[in-house]
Amino acid sequence: MPEMPVNLNLPEVKMTGFKGAVAGVVSCMAMLSSLEASALPLTGVYRGEVYSQPNLINAYSEWLGHNVTMGQGHQAKDSWANIENPTWQLQSWGNWVRAQPGRRLNYSVSMFPSGQGSLADCAAGIYDFRFRALANNMVAHGLQNSIIRLGWEFSGSWMPWYSGNGKQASFAGCFRRIVTAMRGAQPSAGFKFDWNPNYDIATADLAATYPGDAYVDYIGFDLYDQGWNGRYPVPSGCTGSCQLERWQNNWNVQFAPALSKFRTFAQSHNKPLSVPEWGVNDASTTGGGDNTFFVKQMLAFIFDPANNVGYHSYFDCQAGDGHHQLSDGDNNGGHSFQTEFPNAAAVFKTQHAALTHPPPSTGTPTAATATVSAAPVTRGAAFQVASSVTAPSATTVVVKYEIRSATTRELVSEKAYTSQAFTAGQTRAYSTSFVIPTSWPAGTYRVDTLVFSADWSKTLHYRNDTLFTAN
Repeated sequence: MPEMPVNLNLPEVKMTGFKGAVAGVVSCMAMLSSLEASALPLTGVYRGEVYSQPNLINAYSEWLGHNVTMGQGHQAKDSWANIENPTWQLQSWGNWVRAQPGRRLNYSVSMFPSGQGSLADCAAGIYDFRFRALANNMVAHGLQNSIIRLGWEFSGSWMPWYSGNGKQASFAGCFRRIVTAMRGAQPSAGFKFDWNPNYDIATADLAATYPGDAYVDYIGFDLYDQGWNGRYPVPSGCTGSCQLERWQNNWNVQFAPALSKFRTFAQSHNKPLSVPEWGVNDASTTGGGDNTFFVKQMLAFIFDPANNVGYHSYFDCQAGDGHHQLSDGDNNGGHSFQTEFPNAAAVFKTQHAALTHPPPSTGTPTAATATVSAAPVTRGAAFQVASSVTAPSATTVVVKYEIRSATTRELVSEKAYTSQAFTAGQTRAYSTSFVIPTSWPAGTYRVDTLVFSADWSKTLHYRNDTLFTAN
C-alpha cells in the first residue's frame, strides 16, 4: 500500500557492520528462550486475493517449512453485496479453514463501499444491519474465530474510510458500531477485531481514532521497507557496507521510532500488537530491495516477548504498487516462482525457523508427544492427557500441561508439577485428568507441554503438536 514520507528527528541506534545487524536477532532469541513459548506470535501470510484457491497458502507453508494456519483475505470495496455476503470469498475460505484443525482467517473488512457511504452515517448506526448480516454469513461458512481487520489502513488517504481531515471521532464511532453489531449478531463466534492504521500515523491520531479497549482485541500496524528523503532507492554502486549503512539509517530514522510508538500505545491499553502486513520492497517503488537487515529487525521485533505481538502476516505477493514476494510459490500452488529478493528470503526462512523451533540446549529435558485418551473429547466430561519427560542430566524442573483453543490460543485449563527431580537419563511419565467446560465452544483444542527450570525463570522445552476435537 502507498505510504507517505515522514520526517522524524530522533536519535539513531548506531550499528557496526554485519555483526551489529545480527546482534538484535541473537538477543531476541536469548530472551525468547527464557519466556513461555506458548506466547509465540501466530504466523500468517497474504498470498494475493486467492479466495478461489487459498491452497496457495499451503505452498507457502511448504516453502517456509512451517505449518501456516492463518490466511489473509481482503474484502472488495465496490458494493454492499461484497461486504455483507461475498459468498464467492467466504465459501472458499471456509473450506480452507475447515480442512485442517487450528486454521483461521485474517479478514480485512470494508466499512462501506467507495463512494457509497460515510463514517458519520456508519457511526450513527445506519449500516448496523449490514454487519449483522456479515457476521451471520461468516458463521454460516465456518469462519468463527476470524481476526477482523476492520477498516484496515484507515490512516491512509487512499482508503474510503480515511480518518483524517477531522473525521477521527467519526471513525472511532463507526468502529464501535460495527463491532457491536457483529458481536450482537453472533455473540459466540469468537471474532477478534484488529484496529489497524499504518505505521506512520501521527501520535495524536492514535488517541483520537482509538474506539476504546472494549472494542479492540489487537492494535496493528502495516509496514513496508520503503524510504524517503533520498535514503532509498540504494544507488546501484552502493554495495556491502555502503548498502548496509543505507538500510540501517532508514530503519533508525523511519521505522524504529514508529515501532516504539506502537509498543508504548499498546502497552498503555494492555492490548497485544499485530503486524497484519509487512514486507521488503523493490527499488523501483522506493524500496530497499533485497534488504536482509530489514527482515532481521522485523522478526526480532515480532518475536521479542517484550513487544507482545499476537500475530504477523507477511505480504507475499507482487502487488501493483510494490513487489514483496519471498517464497517460491506460483499461482498454481507449485514452486516455480523465482524471487527478486533471494538473500532476504533465505534470512526470513532461517530466522523464522530459529525463532519458532529453537534447538534444545545440550542436556535440556525433552517431552514426548502428548496423547489424549478420548477421541473425540466430550465437553463437560473428563479425559486424560499423558506424556513423558526425559532428562539427559540430573536436574530439577517444573512440568506443565496447558489445554488451549487451537484457533484463539486462549487457555482453558492447566496443570503444573513442581519440583520434579530427575537423575541423569531418567524418563518420568505424567498423566493428568482435564475437563473442557461446556461454556467453551465445540471445536479443535491442543495440548501444550512445557518444561521450566525449577524457579520458573526459563522455558527449557515446549511443544504444542497434539490437537484434538471436543464435541
